[in-house]
Amino acid sequence: MRPMLHRLFVIGLMMAALPTLALAQASPVIPTPDMIMALKIVGDPQIDREGRWIAYTVGTPRSHGKRPLSRIWRVPATGKGGAQEVVAPEDANEEHPRWSADGRYLYFISNRPSSAADDSKDVADAQVWRVDANGENPTVLTHSPGDVSAFEVARDGSRIAYLAADAPNAATVAAREAKDDAVLADHSTQFSRVWLRDLGNGEARALTAPDLQVHDLAWSPDGRRLAMRVSRGTTLNDYWYRSRVVLIDADTGELAKELEARASAHPLQWSPDGTRLLYGHLGEHGMVADVTVHDLGSDRKAVLAPGWNGTLWLVRWRDDRTLLGLGQRGVRGAFLRLDATTGQWREVARPRIPFASFTTTSTGRSAYLGIRDDQPAEVWTLDGGTLAARTDTHPQVAGWAHGQVRELAWTSSRDGLGITGLLVTPPGWKPGTPLPTLVQGHGGPAWAWWSGWLGSWHDWAQLLATHGYAVFLPNPRGSEGGGHAFAEMARGDWGGGDFQDILDGLDMLEKEGVVDPRRLAIGGWSYGGYMAAWAVTQSDRFRTAIVGAGVIDIGAMALTTDTPDYLPGYFGDPVTQRTRYDAHSPIRYADRVKVPVLILHGEEDKRVPLSQGEMLHRALVFNGTPVTMVTYPRGPHWFFETAHGRDVQQRVLDWLDRQLGTERSP
Repeated sequence: MRPMLHRLFVIGLMMAALPTLALAQASPVIPTPDMIMALKIVGDPQIDREGRWIAYTVGTPRSHGKRPLSRIWRVPATGKGGAQEVVAPEDANEEHPRWSADGRYLYFISNRPSSAADDSKDVADAQVWRVDANGENPTVLTHSPGDVSAFEVARDGSRIAYLAADAPNAATVAAREAKDDAVLADHSTQFSRVWLRDLGNGEARALTAPDLQVHDLAWSPDGRRLAMRVSRGTTLNDYWYRSRVVLIDADTGELAKELEARASAHPLQWSPDGTRLLYGHLGEHGMVADVTVHDLGSDRKAVLAPGWNGTLWLVRWRDDRTLLGLGQRGVRGAFLRLDATTGQWREVARPRIPFASFTTTSTGRSAYLGIRDDQPAEVWTLDGGTLAARTDTHPQVAGWAHGQVRELAWTSSRDGLGITGLLVTPPGWKPGTPLPTLVQGHGGPAWAWWSGWLGSWHDWAQLLATHGYAVFLPNPRGSEGGGHAFAEMARGDWGGGDFQDILDGLDMLEKEGVVDPRRLAIGGWSYGGYMAAWAVTQSDRFRTAIVGAGVIDIGAMALTTDTPDYLPGYFGDPVTQRTRYDAHSPIRYADRVKVPVLILHGEEDKRVPLSQGEMLHRALVFNGTPVTMVTYPRGPHWFFETAHGRDVQQRVLDWLDRQLGTERSP
């Protein structure tokens, strides 16, 4: 049972936040984990060429371990028109909306049945579909034997290029059914290939070889070539670290040229006139990337936004000479106008964004995902410097209590470096009453907290703030939002300068009287889980730690993760440099932990394997330290099951209540 003192404390804060005239009205609803998990997921805003309509996706959470059901919606880019869903069968999952060049059609991927014969299937294969601009007259455009994962229609509308894996042959199917399914490690067998379909005569053929993985593709404006990002392996590690950009002949499939040997995952985009290609170049250590414009005639390359002290996430062409970019500087987003020849930049707006997802037109009118302190992600527009929300997918949130979000900046005691972060406090809280506080670290390290809505299964700030806690969200060195050099400062130094940056911010908040040092906890997911485990081996300031999918033995993880190129970028060869890895691994100092620890971990986590959490759990048991470990069947590194997300949040809240709440001062 929650402590009665905690309930009275929260209710008092809620009442203090209400205007006098509103006391007779219903009090704001305090959100619960179930309410947060019921929020829909808005994504992939696509504005048409004329800037009239925006297509986007809305994912509705489902129970029983199912992934959210995604549907396509349309909303006018200007005016007061409301959003409309593209009509589809009840159980159809639809995503990846894309407008035709002339704006007459909307294309997307759907698993709706393509014929009466398909009605007998539990789940149809995902194919490319087309509707009129008004959402009517659905037509299936591909008949792939397996799921289509991506596509692009040629500018003239005559052909479609799509990605799909070959269907397994009869021998493979028979062996699988007989459980004769031994797997040869690091040996790919199912490759995603490029297929072409002529939309006139319906003929389809494979364009790329069966042993080449294609991650992305883009038609040249004249339809003669395809730009592709490819690799020789099919793993996530190949996707992030081992791909290259090539040009191929769209008729023969022959390789025309390799443009980039070390590509990042930035989407490929041709300039409107077809003379230049936009792609990403992965940095030497794999934690930063340069967005690059490659002039195919002169072979000159221009890196975009050189010297900008932020992280450029995504860039789109406006016209042949200029581009629009979106990234993060500090704790806020930034739109940049970019010169295609020189790479020079100018900030034009500072939106609040959860991550980069936007499209633009030649006029600069753009559709993007935006947030507010009191509103999860919605479709917003940038129009002549004006930012405006175009959708309201979560009207119920307006009646919730909301934590107060404050943007922070402080200076490192180590070297004077500027650090940013966020503080979320209970509704109506006024300085003068120190609060029980959670320090929550983000994932990464090359990731960052953003100003705005912070409520999800892994973003605990809104939930905790509305239940009486302060939540401190630091972006220490190694984070995004501070430029390339800032992001690479964590190399070889996990738990060093980054941890000191966090302590410096905590010192600032304690001096201000925000944080009650007697009721202080630390927690997080992934790298945030690492930092929580590290903190309680190095400091006695924290009364408890919550370690979500945390890295515990860095060297062991480097040899077992599904992205083996990730950690060597920070620490070098995990075999010959093991001493360096060990020096920064919490497991080597587990005997120093004297406070209770909660460990949360997915059983199918391939990024940070379950053995990482198990090692910490067993070490603390041997050490006699109070520890609770909870594992989640089927849980990957990033959860999607509704019940798992609810459980994580409830356990975090209940754990903090038990460890900090009973010590709360009256």
